[in-house]
Amino acid sequence: MSISRSLRVPISAMTFLVSVLLAGSALGQQAHIRGTVSGVKDGTITVQNAKGGTEEIKLASDVGFFLVTKSDLSAVQTGKFVGITSVEQGGKRVAREVHVFVESLRGLAEGHYPWDLESEPNMMTNANIAKVEEAGADRVLKLDYKGGEQTIALPANVTVVGFDKAGPDQLVAGRKVFVVMKKDVKEAAFVVIGAEGVKPPM
Repeated sequence: MSISRSLRVPISAMTFLVSVLLAGSALGQQAHIRGTVSGVKDGTITVQNAKGGTEEIKLASDVGFFLVTKSDLSAVQTGKFVGITSVEQGGKRVAREVHVFVESLRGLAEGHYPWDLESEPNMMTNANIAKVEEAGADRVLKLDYKGGEQTIALPANVTVVGFDKAGPDQLVAGRKVFVVMKKDVKEAAFVVIGAEGVKPPM
């Protein structure tokens, strides 16, 4: 059986997964695993984590796959739905990375909630860009989401990636991944895959 066929996800399952993730903050509460895929077999992936350890991760029957690709600040425009990881600096929120979602993923994990990108406190904000302003060398985004709004500064060197749905064929050895585990079961809810040469900055 091919890897692609063994990991194929029904459209209905993907739809269900996305609807669950619309809850927003639940995504920030689930365990995250970051690393490099070293093996894919029978619905399980082997991931070498940043500390050099190896983890066997079972993929849930309704697992979702997403792909991140290289992008730049030109993709950060008014009206786009984005995910931004930010930290507090000098009394303002400053972005570490920006994920620009394709339109079909608008609303995915919408909200503003704690994240674990760095050791210092950081937040994930998935929201619509209501306004883009210039502030010296930086840009400042006015973001709105259900239940709130945020203002986040984008340094000129901020990491920007595109974020889209992917097929299981993208999950191959050597690629970098970001895995979100289910909250109560030791299975992957979804896997964010870096395109060739790209590391998911999440």
